[in-house]
Amino acid sequence: RKILHELDFNSRQPVSAIAKKLKLSRDIVTYRMKKFEEDRLLLKYYAIIDIAKLGYAAHKQFIRFQNITEKKEEEFVEYIKENPNVVYSASYDGKFDIVVSVWAKNVEELAATLKEMDLKFGYCIAERQMATIIRGEYCVRDYLVDKRSFTKRKYSFGSTPKPVKIDEINKKILLELGKDARTSSVEIAGKLKLSADAVYKRIRKLEDSGVVQSYNIVPNEEICPFTHYKILISLHNLDGEKEIRLNEYCRSQSNIWYFCSCLGPWNFEIDLDIDTAERFRNFLREFKINFSDIIKDYTVMVVYKTNKYNFCPSTPK
Repeated sequence: RKILHELDFNSRQPVSAIAKKLKLSRDIVTYRMKKFEEDRLLLKYYAIIDIAKLGYAAHKQFIRFQNITEKKEEEFVEYIKENPNVVYSASYDGKFDIVVSVWAKNVEELAATLKEMDLKFGYCIAERQMATIIRGEYCVRDYLVDKRSFTKRKYSFGSTPKPVKIDEINKKILLELGKDARTSSVEIAGKLKLSADAVYKRIRKLEDSGVVQSYNIVPNEEICPFTHYKILISLHNLDGEKEIRLNEYCRSQSNIWYFCSCLGPWNFEIDLDIDTAERFRNFLREFKINFSDIIKDYTVMVVYKTNKYNFCPSTPK
């Protein structure tokens, strides 16, 4: 769990750095990481990229299917995995069956992506609710090491375009980091025909500019001993002070690893991992008591599979 915690904090850090922090040998850390991958406990290492700095916004489609066979659902999932505009997707138990998050630079791009999807699978979709992310924030999964004080990491991405100038080489680097955050500078250099040192310096500049926020992990919900819950929350009477209190509360909870404000049928979302249903009920009860003045409604779902996680699914335009 300590190794997982370190990877969640920064999945790109060298094995030697993890070994030094945890006072373990490099061989042990390497062996454990290979086991995580072989046993599919970890599905992926990914870069958290602030797509707003590339001129994009993220739009989530929460979809409920109708008249769909298992085979057709598999076809839909394969379609979104290969779709160059889909940054994230997960399958749910609950009100919705699947979420598909699409990046777009404008409404026309978004409409074109949705139109293509509808032409192929529109007859399978009974309901679609759209929510645009205003600001999303990732926290470290401190529950892995039973930490009560949360790790000081606040990495976020937004949907208000604040473009940073990115040349074609850096776009290709982002594409590689999107596929696998642990791809070494040497490997990327070989693909781009640059020196490893040049790639390393470019990555550091992407980090310093805030384009690359951090590097994270994708646990496999199908075998992970913790249940991944998704809460969609409608808030009202939310002033600046109450919003700060809500955000700070989320950061202080070791089981919450992601939350975001959004524009849609609801305006706040929380993702958290908890090991028992009883503990989740206790969390939800406490949350509702603490924020009874601003919670209007909420929906709880269980995420049982992550289908795709890539903040740079294709070369940025």
